[in-house]
Amino acid sequence: MKRLITTAAFVLAVPTLASAQNADHQYRGQGYFFFGLGTRTSPGSSRLGVIEHLGFGGEGFLYKGFGVGVEAGYVHWGPYADQAWIGSGDASYHFRRSAPRGGVDPFVLIGVTGYFPASEGRGAPAGNFGGGVNIWLRERAALRLEVRDHVNPDNANGWPGTHYISFRIGMTFR
Repeated sequence: MKRLITTAAFVLAVPTLASAQNADHQYRGQGYFFFGLGTRTSPGSSRLGVIEHLGFGGEGFLYKGFGVGVEAGYVHWGPYADQAWIGSGDASYHFRRSAPRGGVDPFVLIGVTGYFPASEGRGAPAGNFGGGVNIWLRERAALRLEVRDHVNPDNANGWPGTHYISFRIGMTFR
């Protein structure tokens, strides 16, 4: 009986010594949401406009830190009711994509954007680029700090056109 109890205790105790999670787990993707404030600048114009940007997105990692993602958002700028829906497709590189809790994951990205006015008019193509950091506060949640520049072509002069530069703060989850 004593041998049976010892064996049962051993069998029950061994799994507690083993971790069910791999410490080097490579996440395959992440999602995020954000709020941004920024400015709008146009070539040949001294007018600056304040922009407000709200949105969400997600990224999937393809190889090491390289990934692709999509983003959707709403932007409002200027003293008038200028507003648009924005959709983006991006390529990114995360320098420390598996950063642990308390770690920092810097990233850069570039992509194509479509602007779709909320009130009237047709959509317009644009480009975007930027970078930032994810500061991992928990294993699956991070503070996201980012600077993004959306560049619209100017109808008269082509590229580069109007820049919509915003500082964005948000939350990343994996």
